[in-house]
Amino acid sequence: MERPHHAARRLPSPAQAARGGIAAMVLFYAVLLVAPAAAEDSRLDAAIGKALFERPWVPAPSSTRANDGLGPLFDARSCSACHPGGAGRGATALDAEGRPEGLGLVLSLFRSDGAGDPVYGHRLETMTLPGVPAEGAIAVAVEDGRRTPRLAAPGYGPLDPATHMSLRAAPDLRGRGKLEQVDDAAILALEDPDDRDGDGVRGRAHRLETAEGGSSIGRFGWKASHPTLAGQASEAFALDLGLSTPLRPEPWGDCTEAQAACRNAPHGRDAEGEPEISDAIVQRIVAYLRALKLPEGGGDAGGAQLFATTGCAACHRPSLPTRAGGAVALHTDVLLHEMGEGLSDPAGVPGVAASEWRTAPLAGLSGALARGVGLLHDGRATGVAEAVRWHGGEAAGARARFDALDAGDRARLIDYVSSL
Repeated sequence: MERPHHAARRLPSPAQAARGGIAAMVLFYAVLLVAPAAAEDSRLDAAIGKALFERPWVPAPSSTRANDGLGPLFDARSCSACHPGGAGRGATALDAEGRPEGLGLVLSLFRSDGAGDPVYGHRLETMTLPGVPAEGAIAVAVEDGRRTPRLAAPGYGPLDPATHMSLRAAPDLRGRGKLEQVDDAAILALEDPDDRDGDGVRGRAHRLETAEGGSSIGRFGWKASHPTLAGQASEAFALDLGLSTPLRPEPWGDCTEAQAACRNAPHGRDAEGEPEISDAIVQRIVAYLRALKLPEGGGDAGGAQLFATTGCAACHRPSLPTRAGGAVALHTDVLLHEMGEGLSDPAGVPGVAASEWRTAPLAGLSGALARGVGLLHDGRATGVAEAVRWHGGEAAGARARFDALDAGDRARLIDYVSSL
């Protein structure tokens, strides 16, 4: 059933905007009203995108219709509430009862065929609007350092028996947009699925089918599930905020047919069926993400040498070449690697095995550690050494060489990685 919509959007008057006290509102209107020549200015686009990234969205209908449509089920009210590097702390700590203390962890729900739970969808949204039953809360049990999530206080009954759960930490976004500048050929040249060089490290690109019948290389997300920033941002709008985009046009976000109150709640889509988040907004968010600077790394040459000789750099490549002839220094190869049982998800997703993960960029690690953000996909590791010791599979050799270092060299390597 189509949810009721409110009337076509109207921009608030200057007086309304002033009463709202939201300076970013002015920039948002520029998205709709700015002259084409000015819209070509990437710095202006990035500035508008920053305002949108930090904007708190509100439920529909509202007097500020240009920023409504939140939910009905959602995990945050803004992009910046979760993501480090975009302004948010990305907290991954748990309280004494195993509940996330911040907004840096989400609970992904998936089945082996890639579908979400038939009732709860692809994500457990922990917030809701009045009149819409809540989905529940995240609870996490920790045993020997491993985090095992469960659905607490389920609002729609138990999960389907075939549904798996996995915690996901909000990634640092600084500099990640530069991965779009890396040519496919540069990534594919690093593949070694048959381990021809015998170093135990294989690695493969995540090839994703395109709507045109071709394929593209996944670059973004823990499983390299998105080839572009626009695709990643559109999924985040849908799952985290319940906002529709041209790529994800459902105005109810992640709500399923079993969640009738959610499907029938008011939404922010206009009378002509345009999504709550237009392509112009998505592109300004993308411009902001592309403009985020790479974190400045430190560390001495000796630490960098140890990083290479232990084999860490085989996957966490210090830099990748760009199409324009420069380099992106993120410490990743963008490939999927088999990481062993210790880092295995309950099940794989289409095209990616349970224990396969894209090499996580290490740039910005110093900031994460300073904020107390946990490392790895579920935030379980409190420091570099702990994260390394969870590495298995293709990384087992590097982990063994790390453990074999004398105390001084090991500390030097940890200091180097912690400074990135």
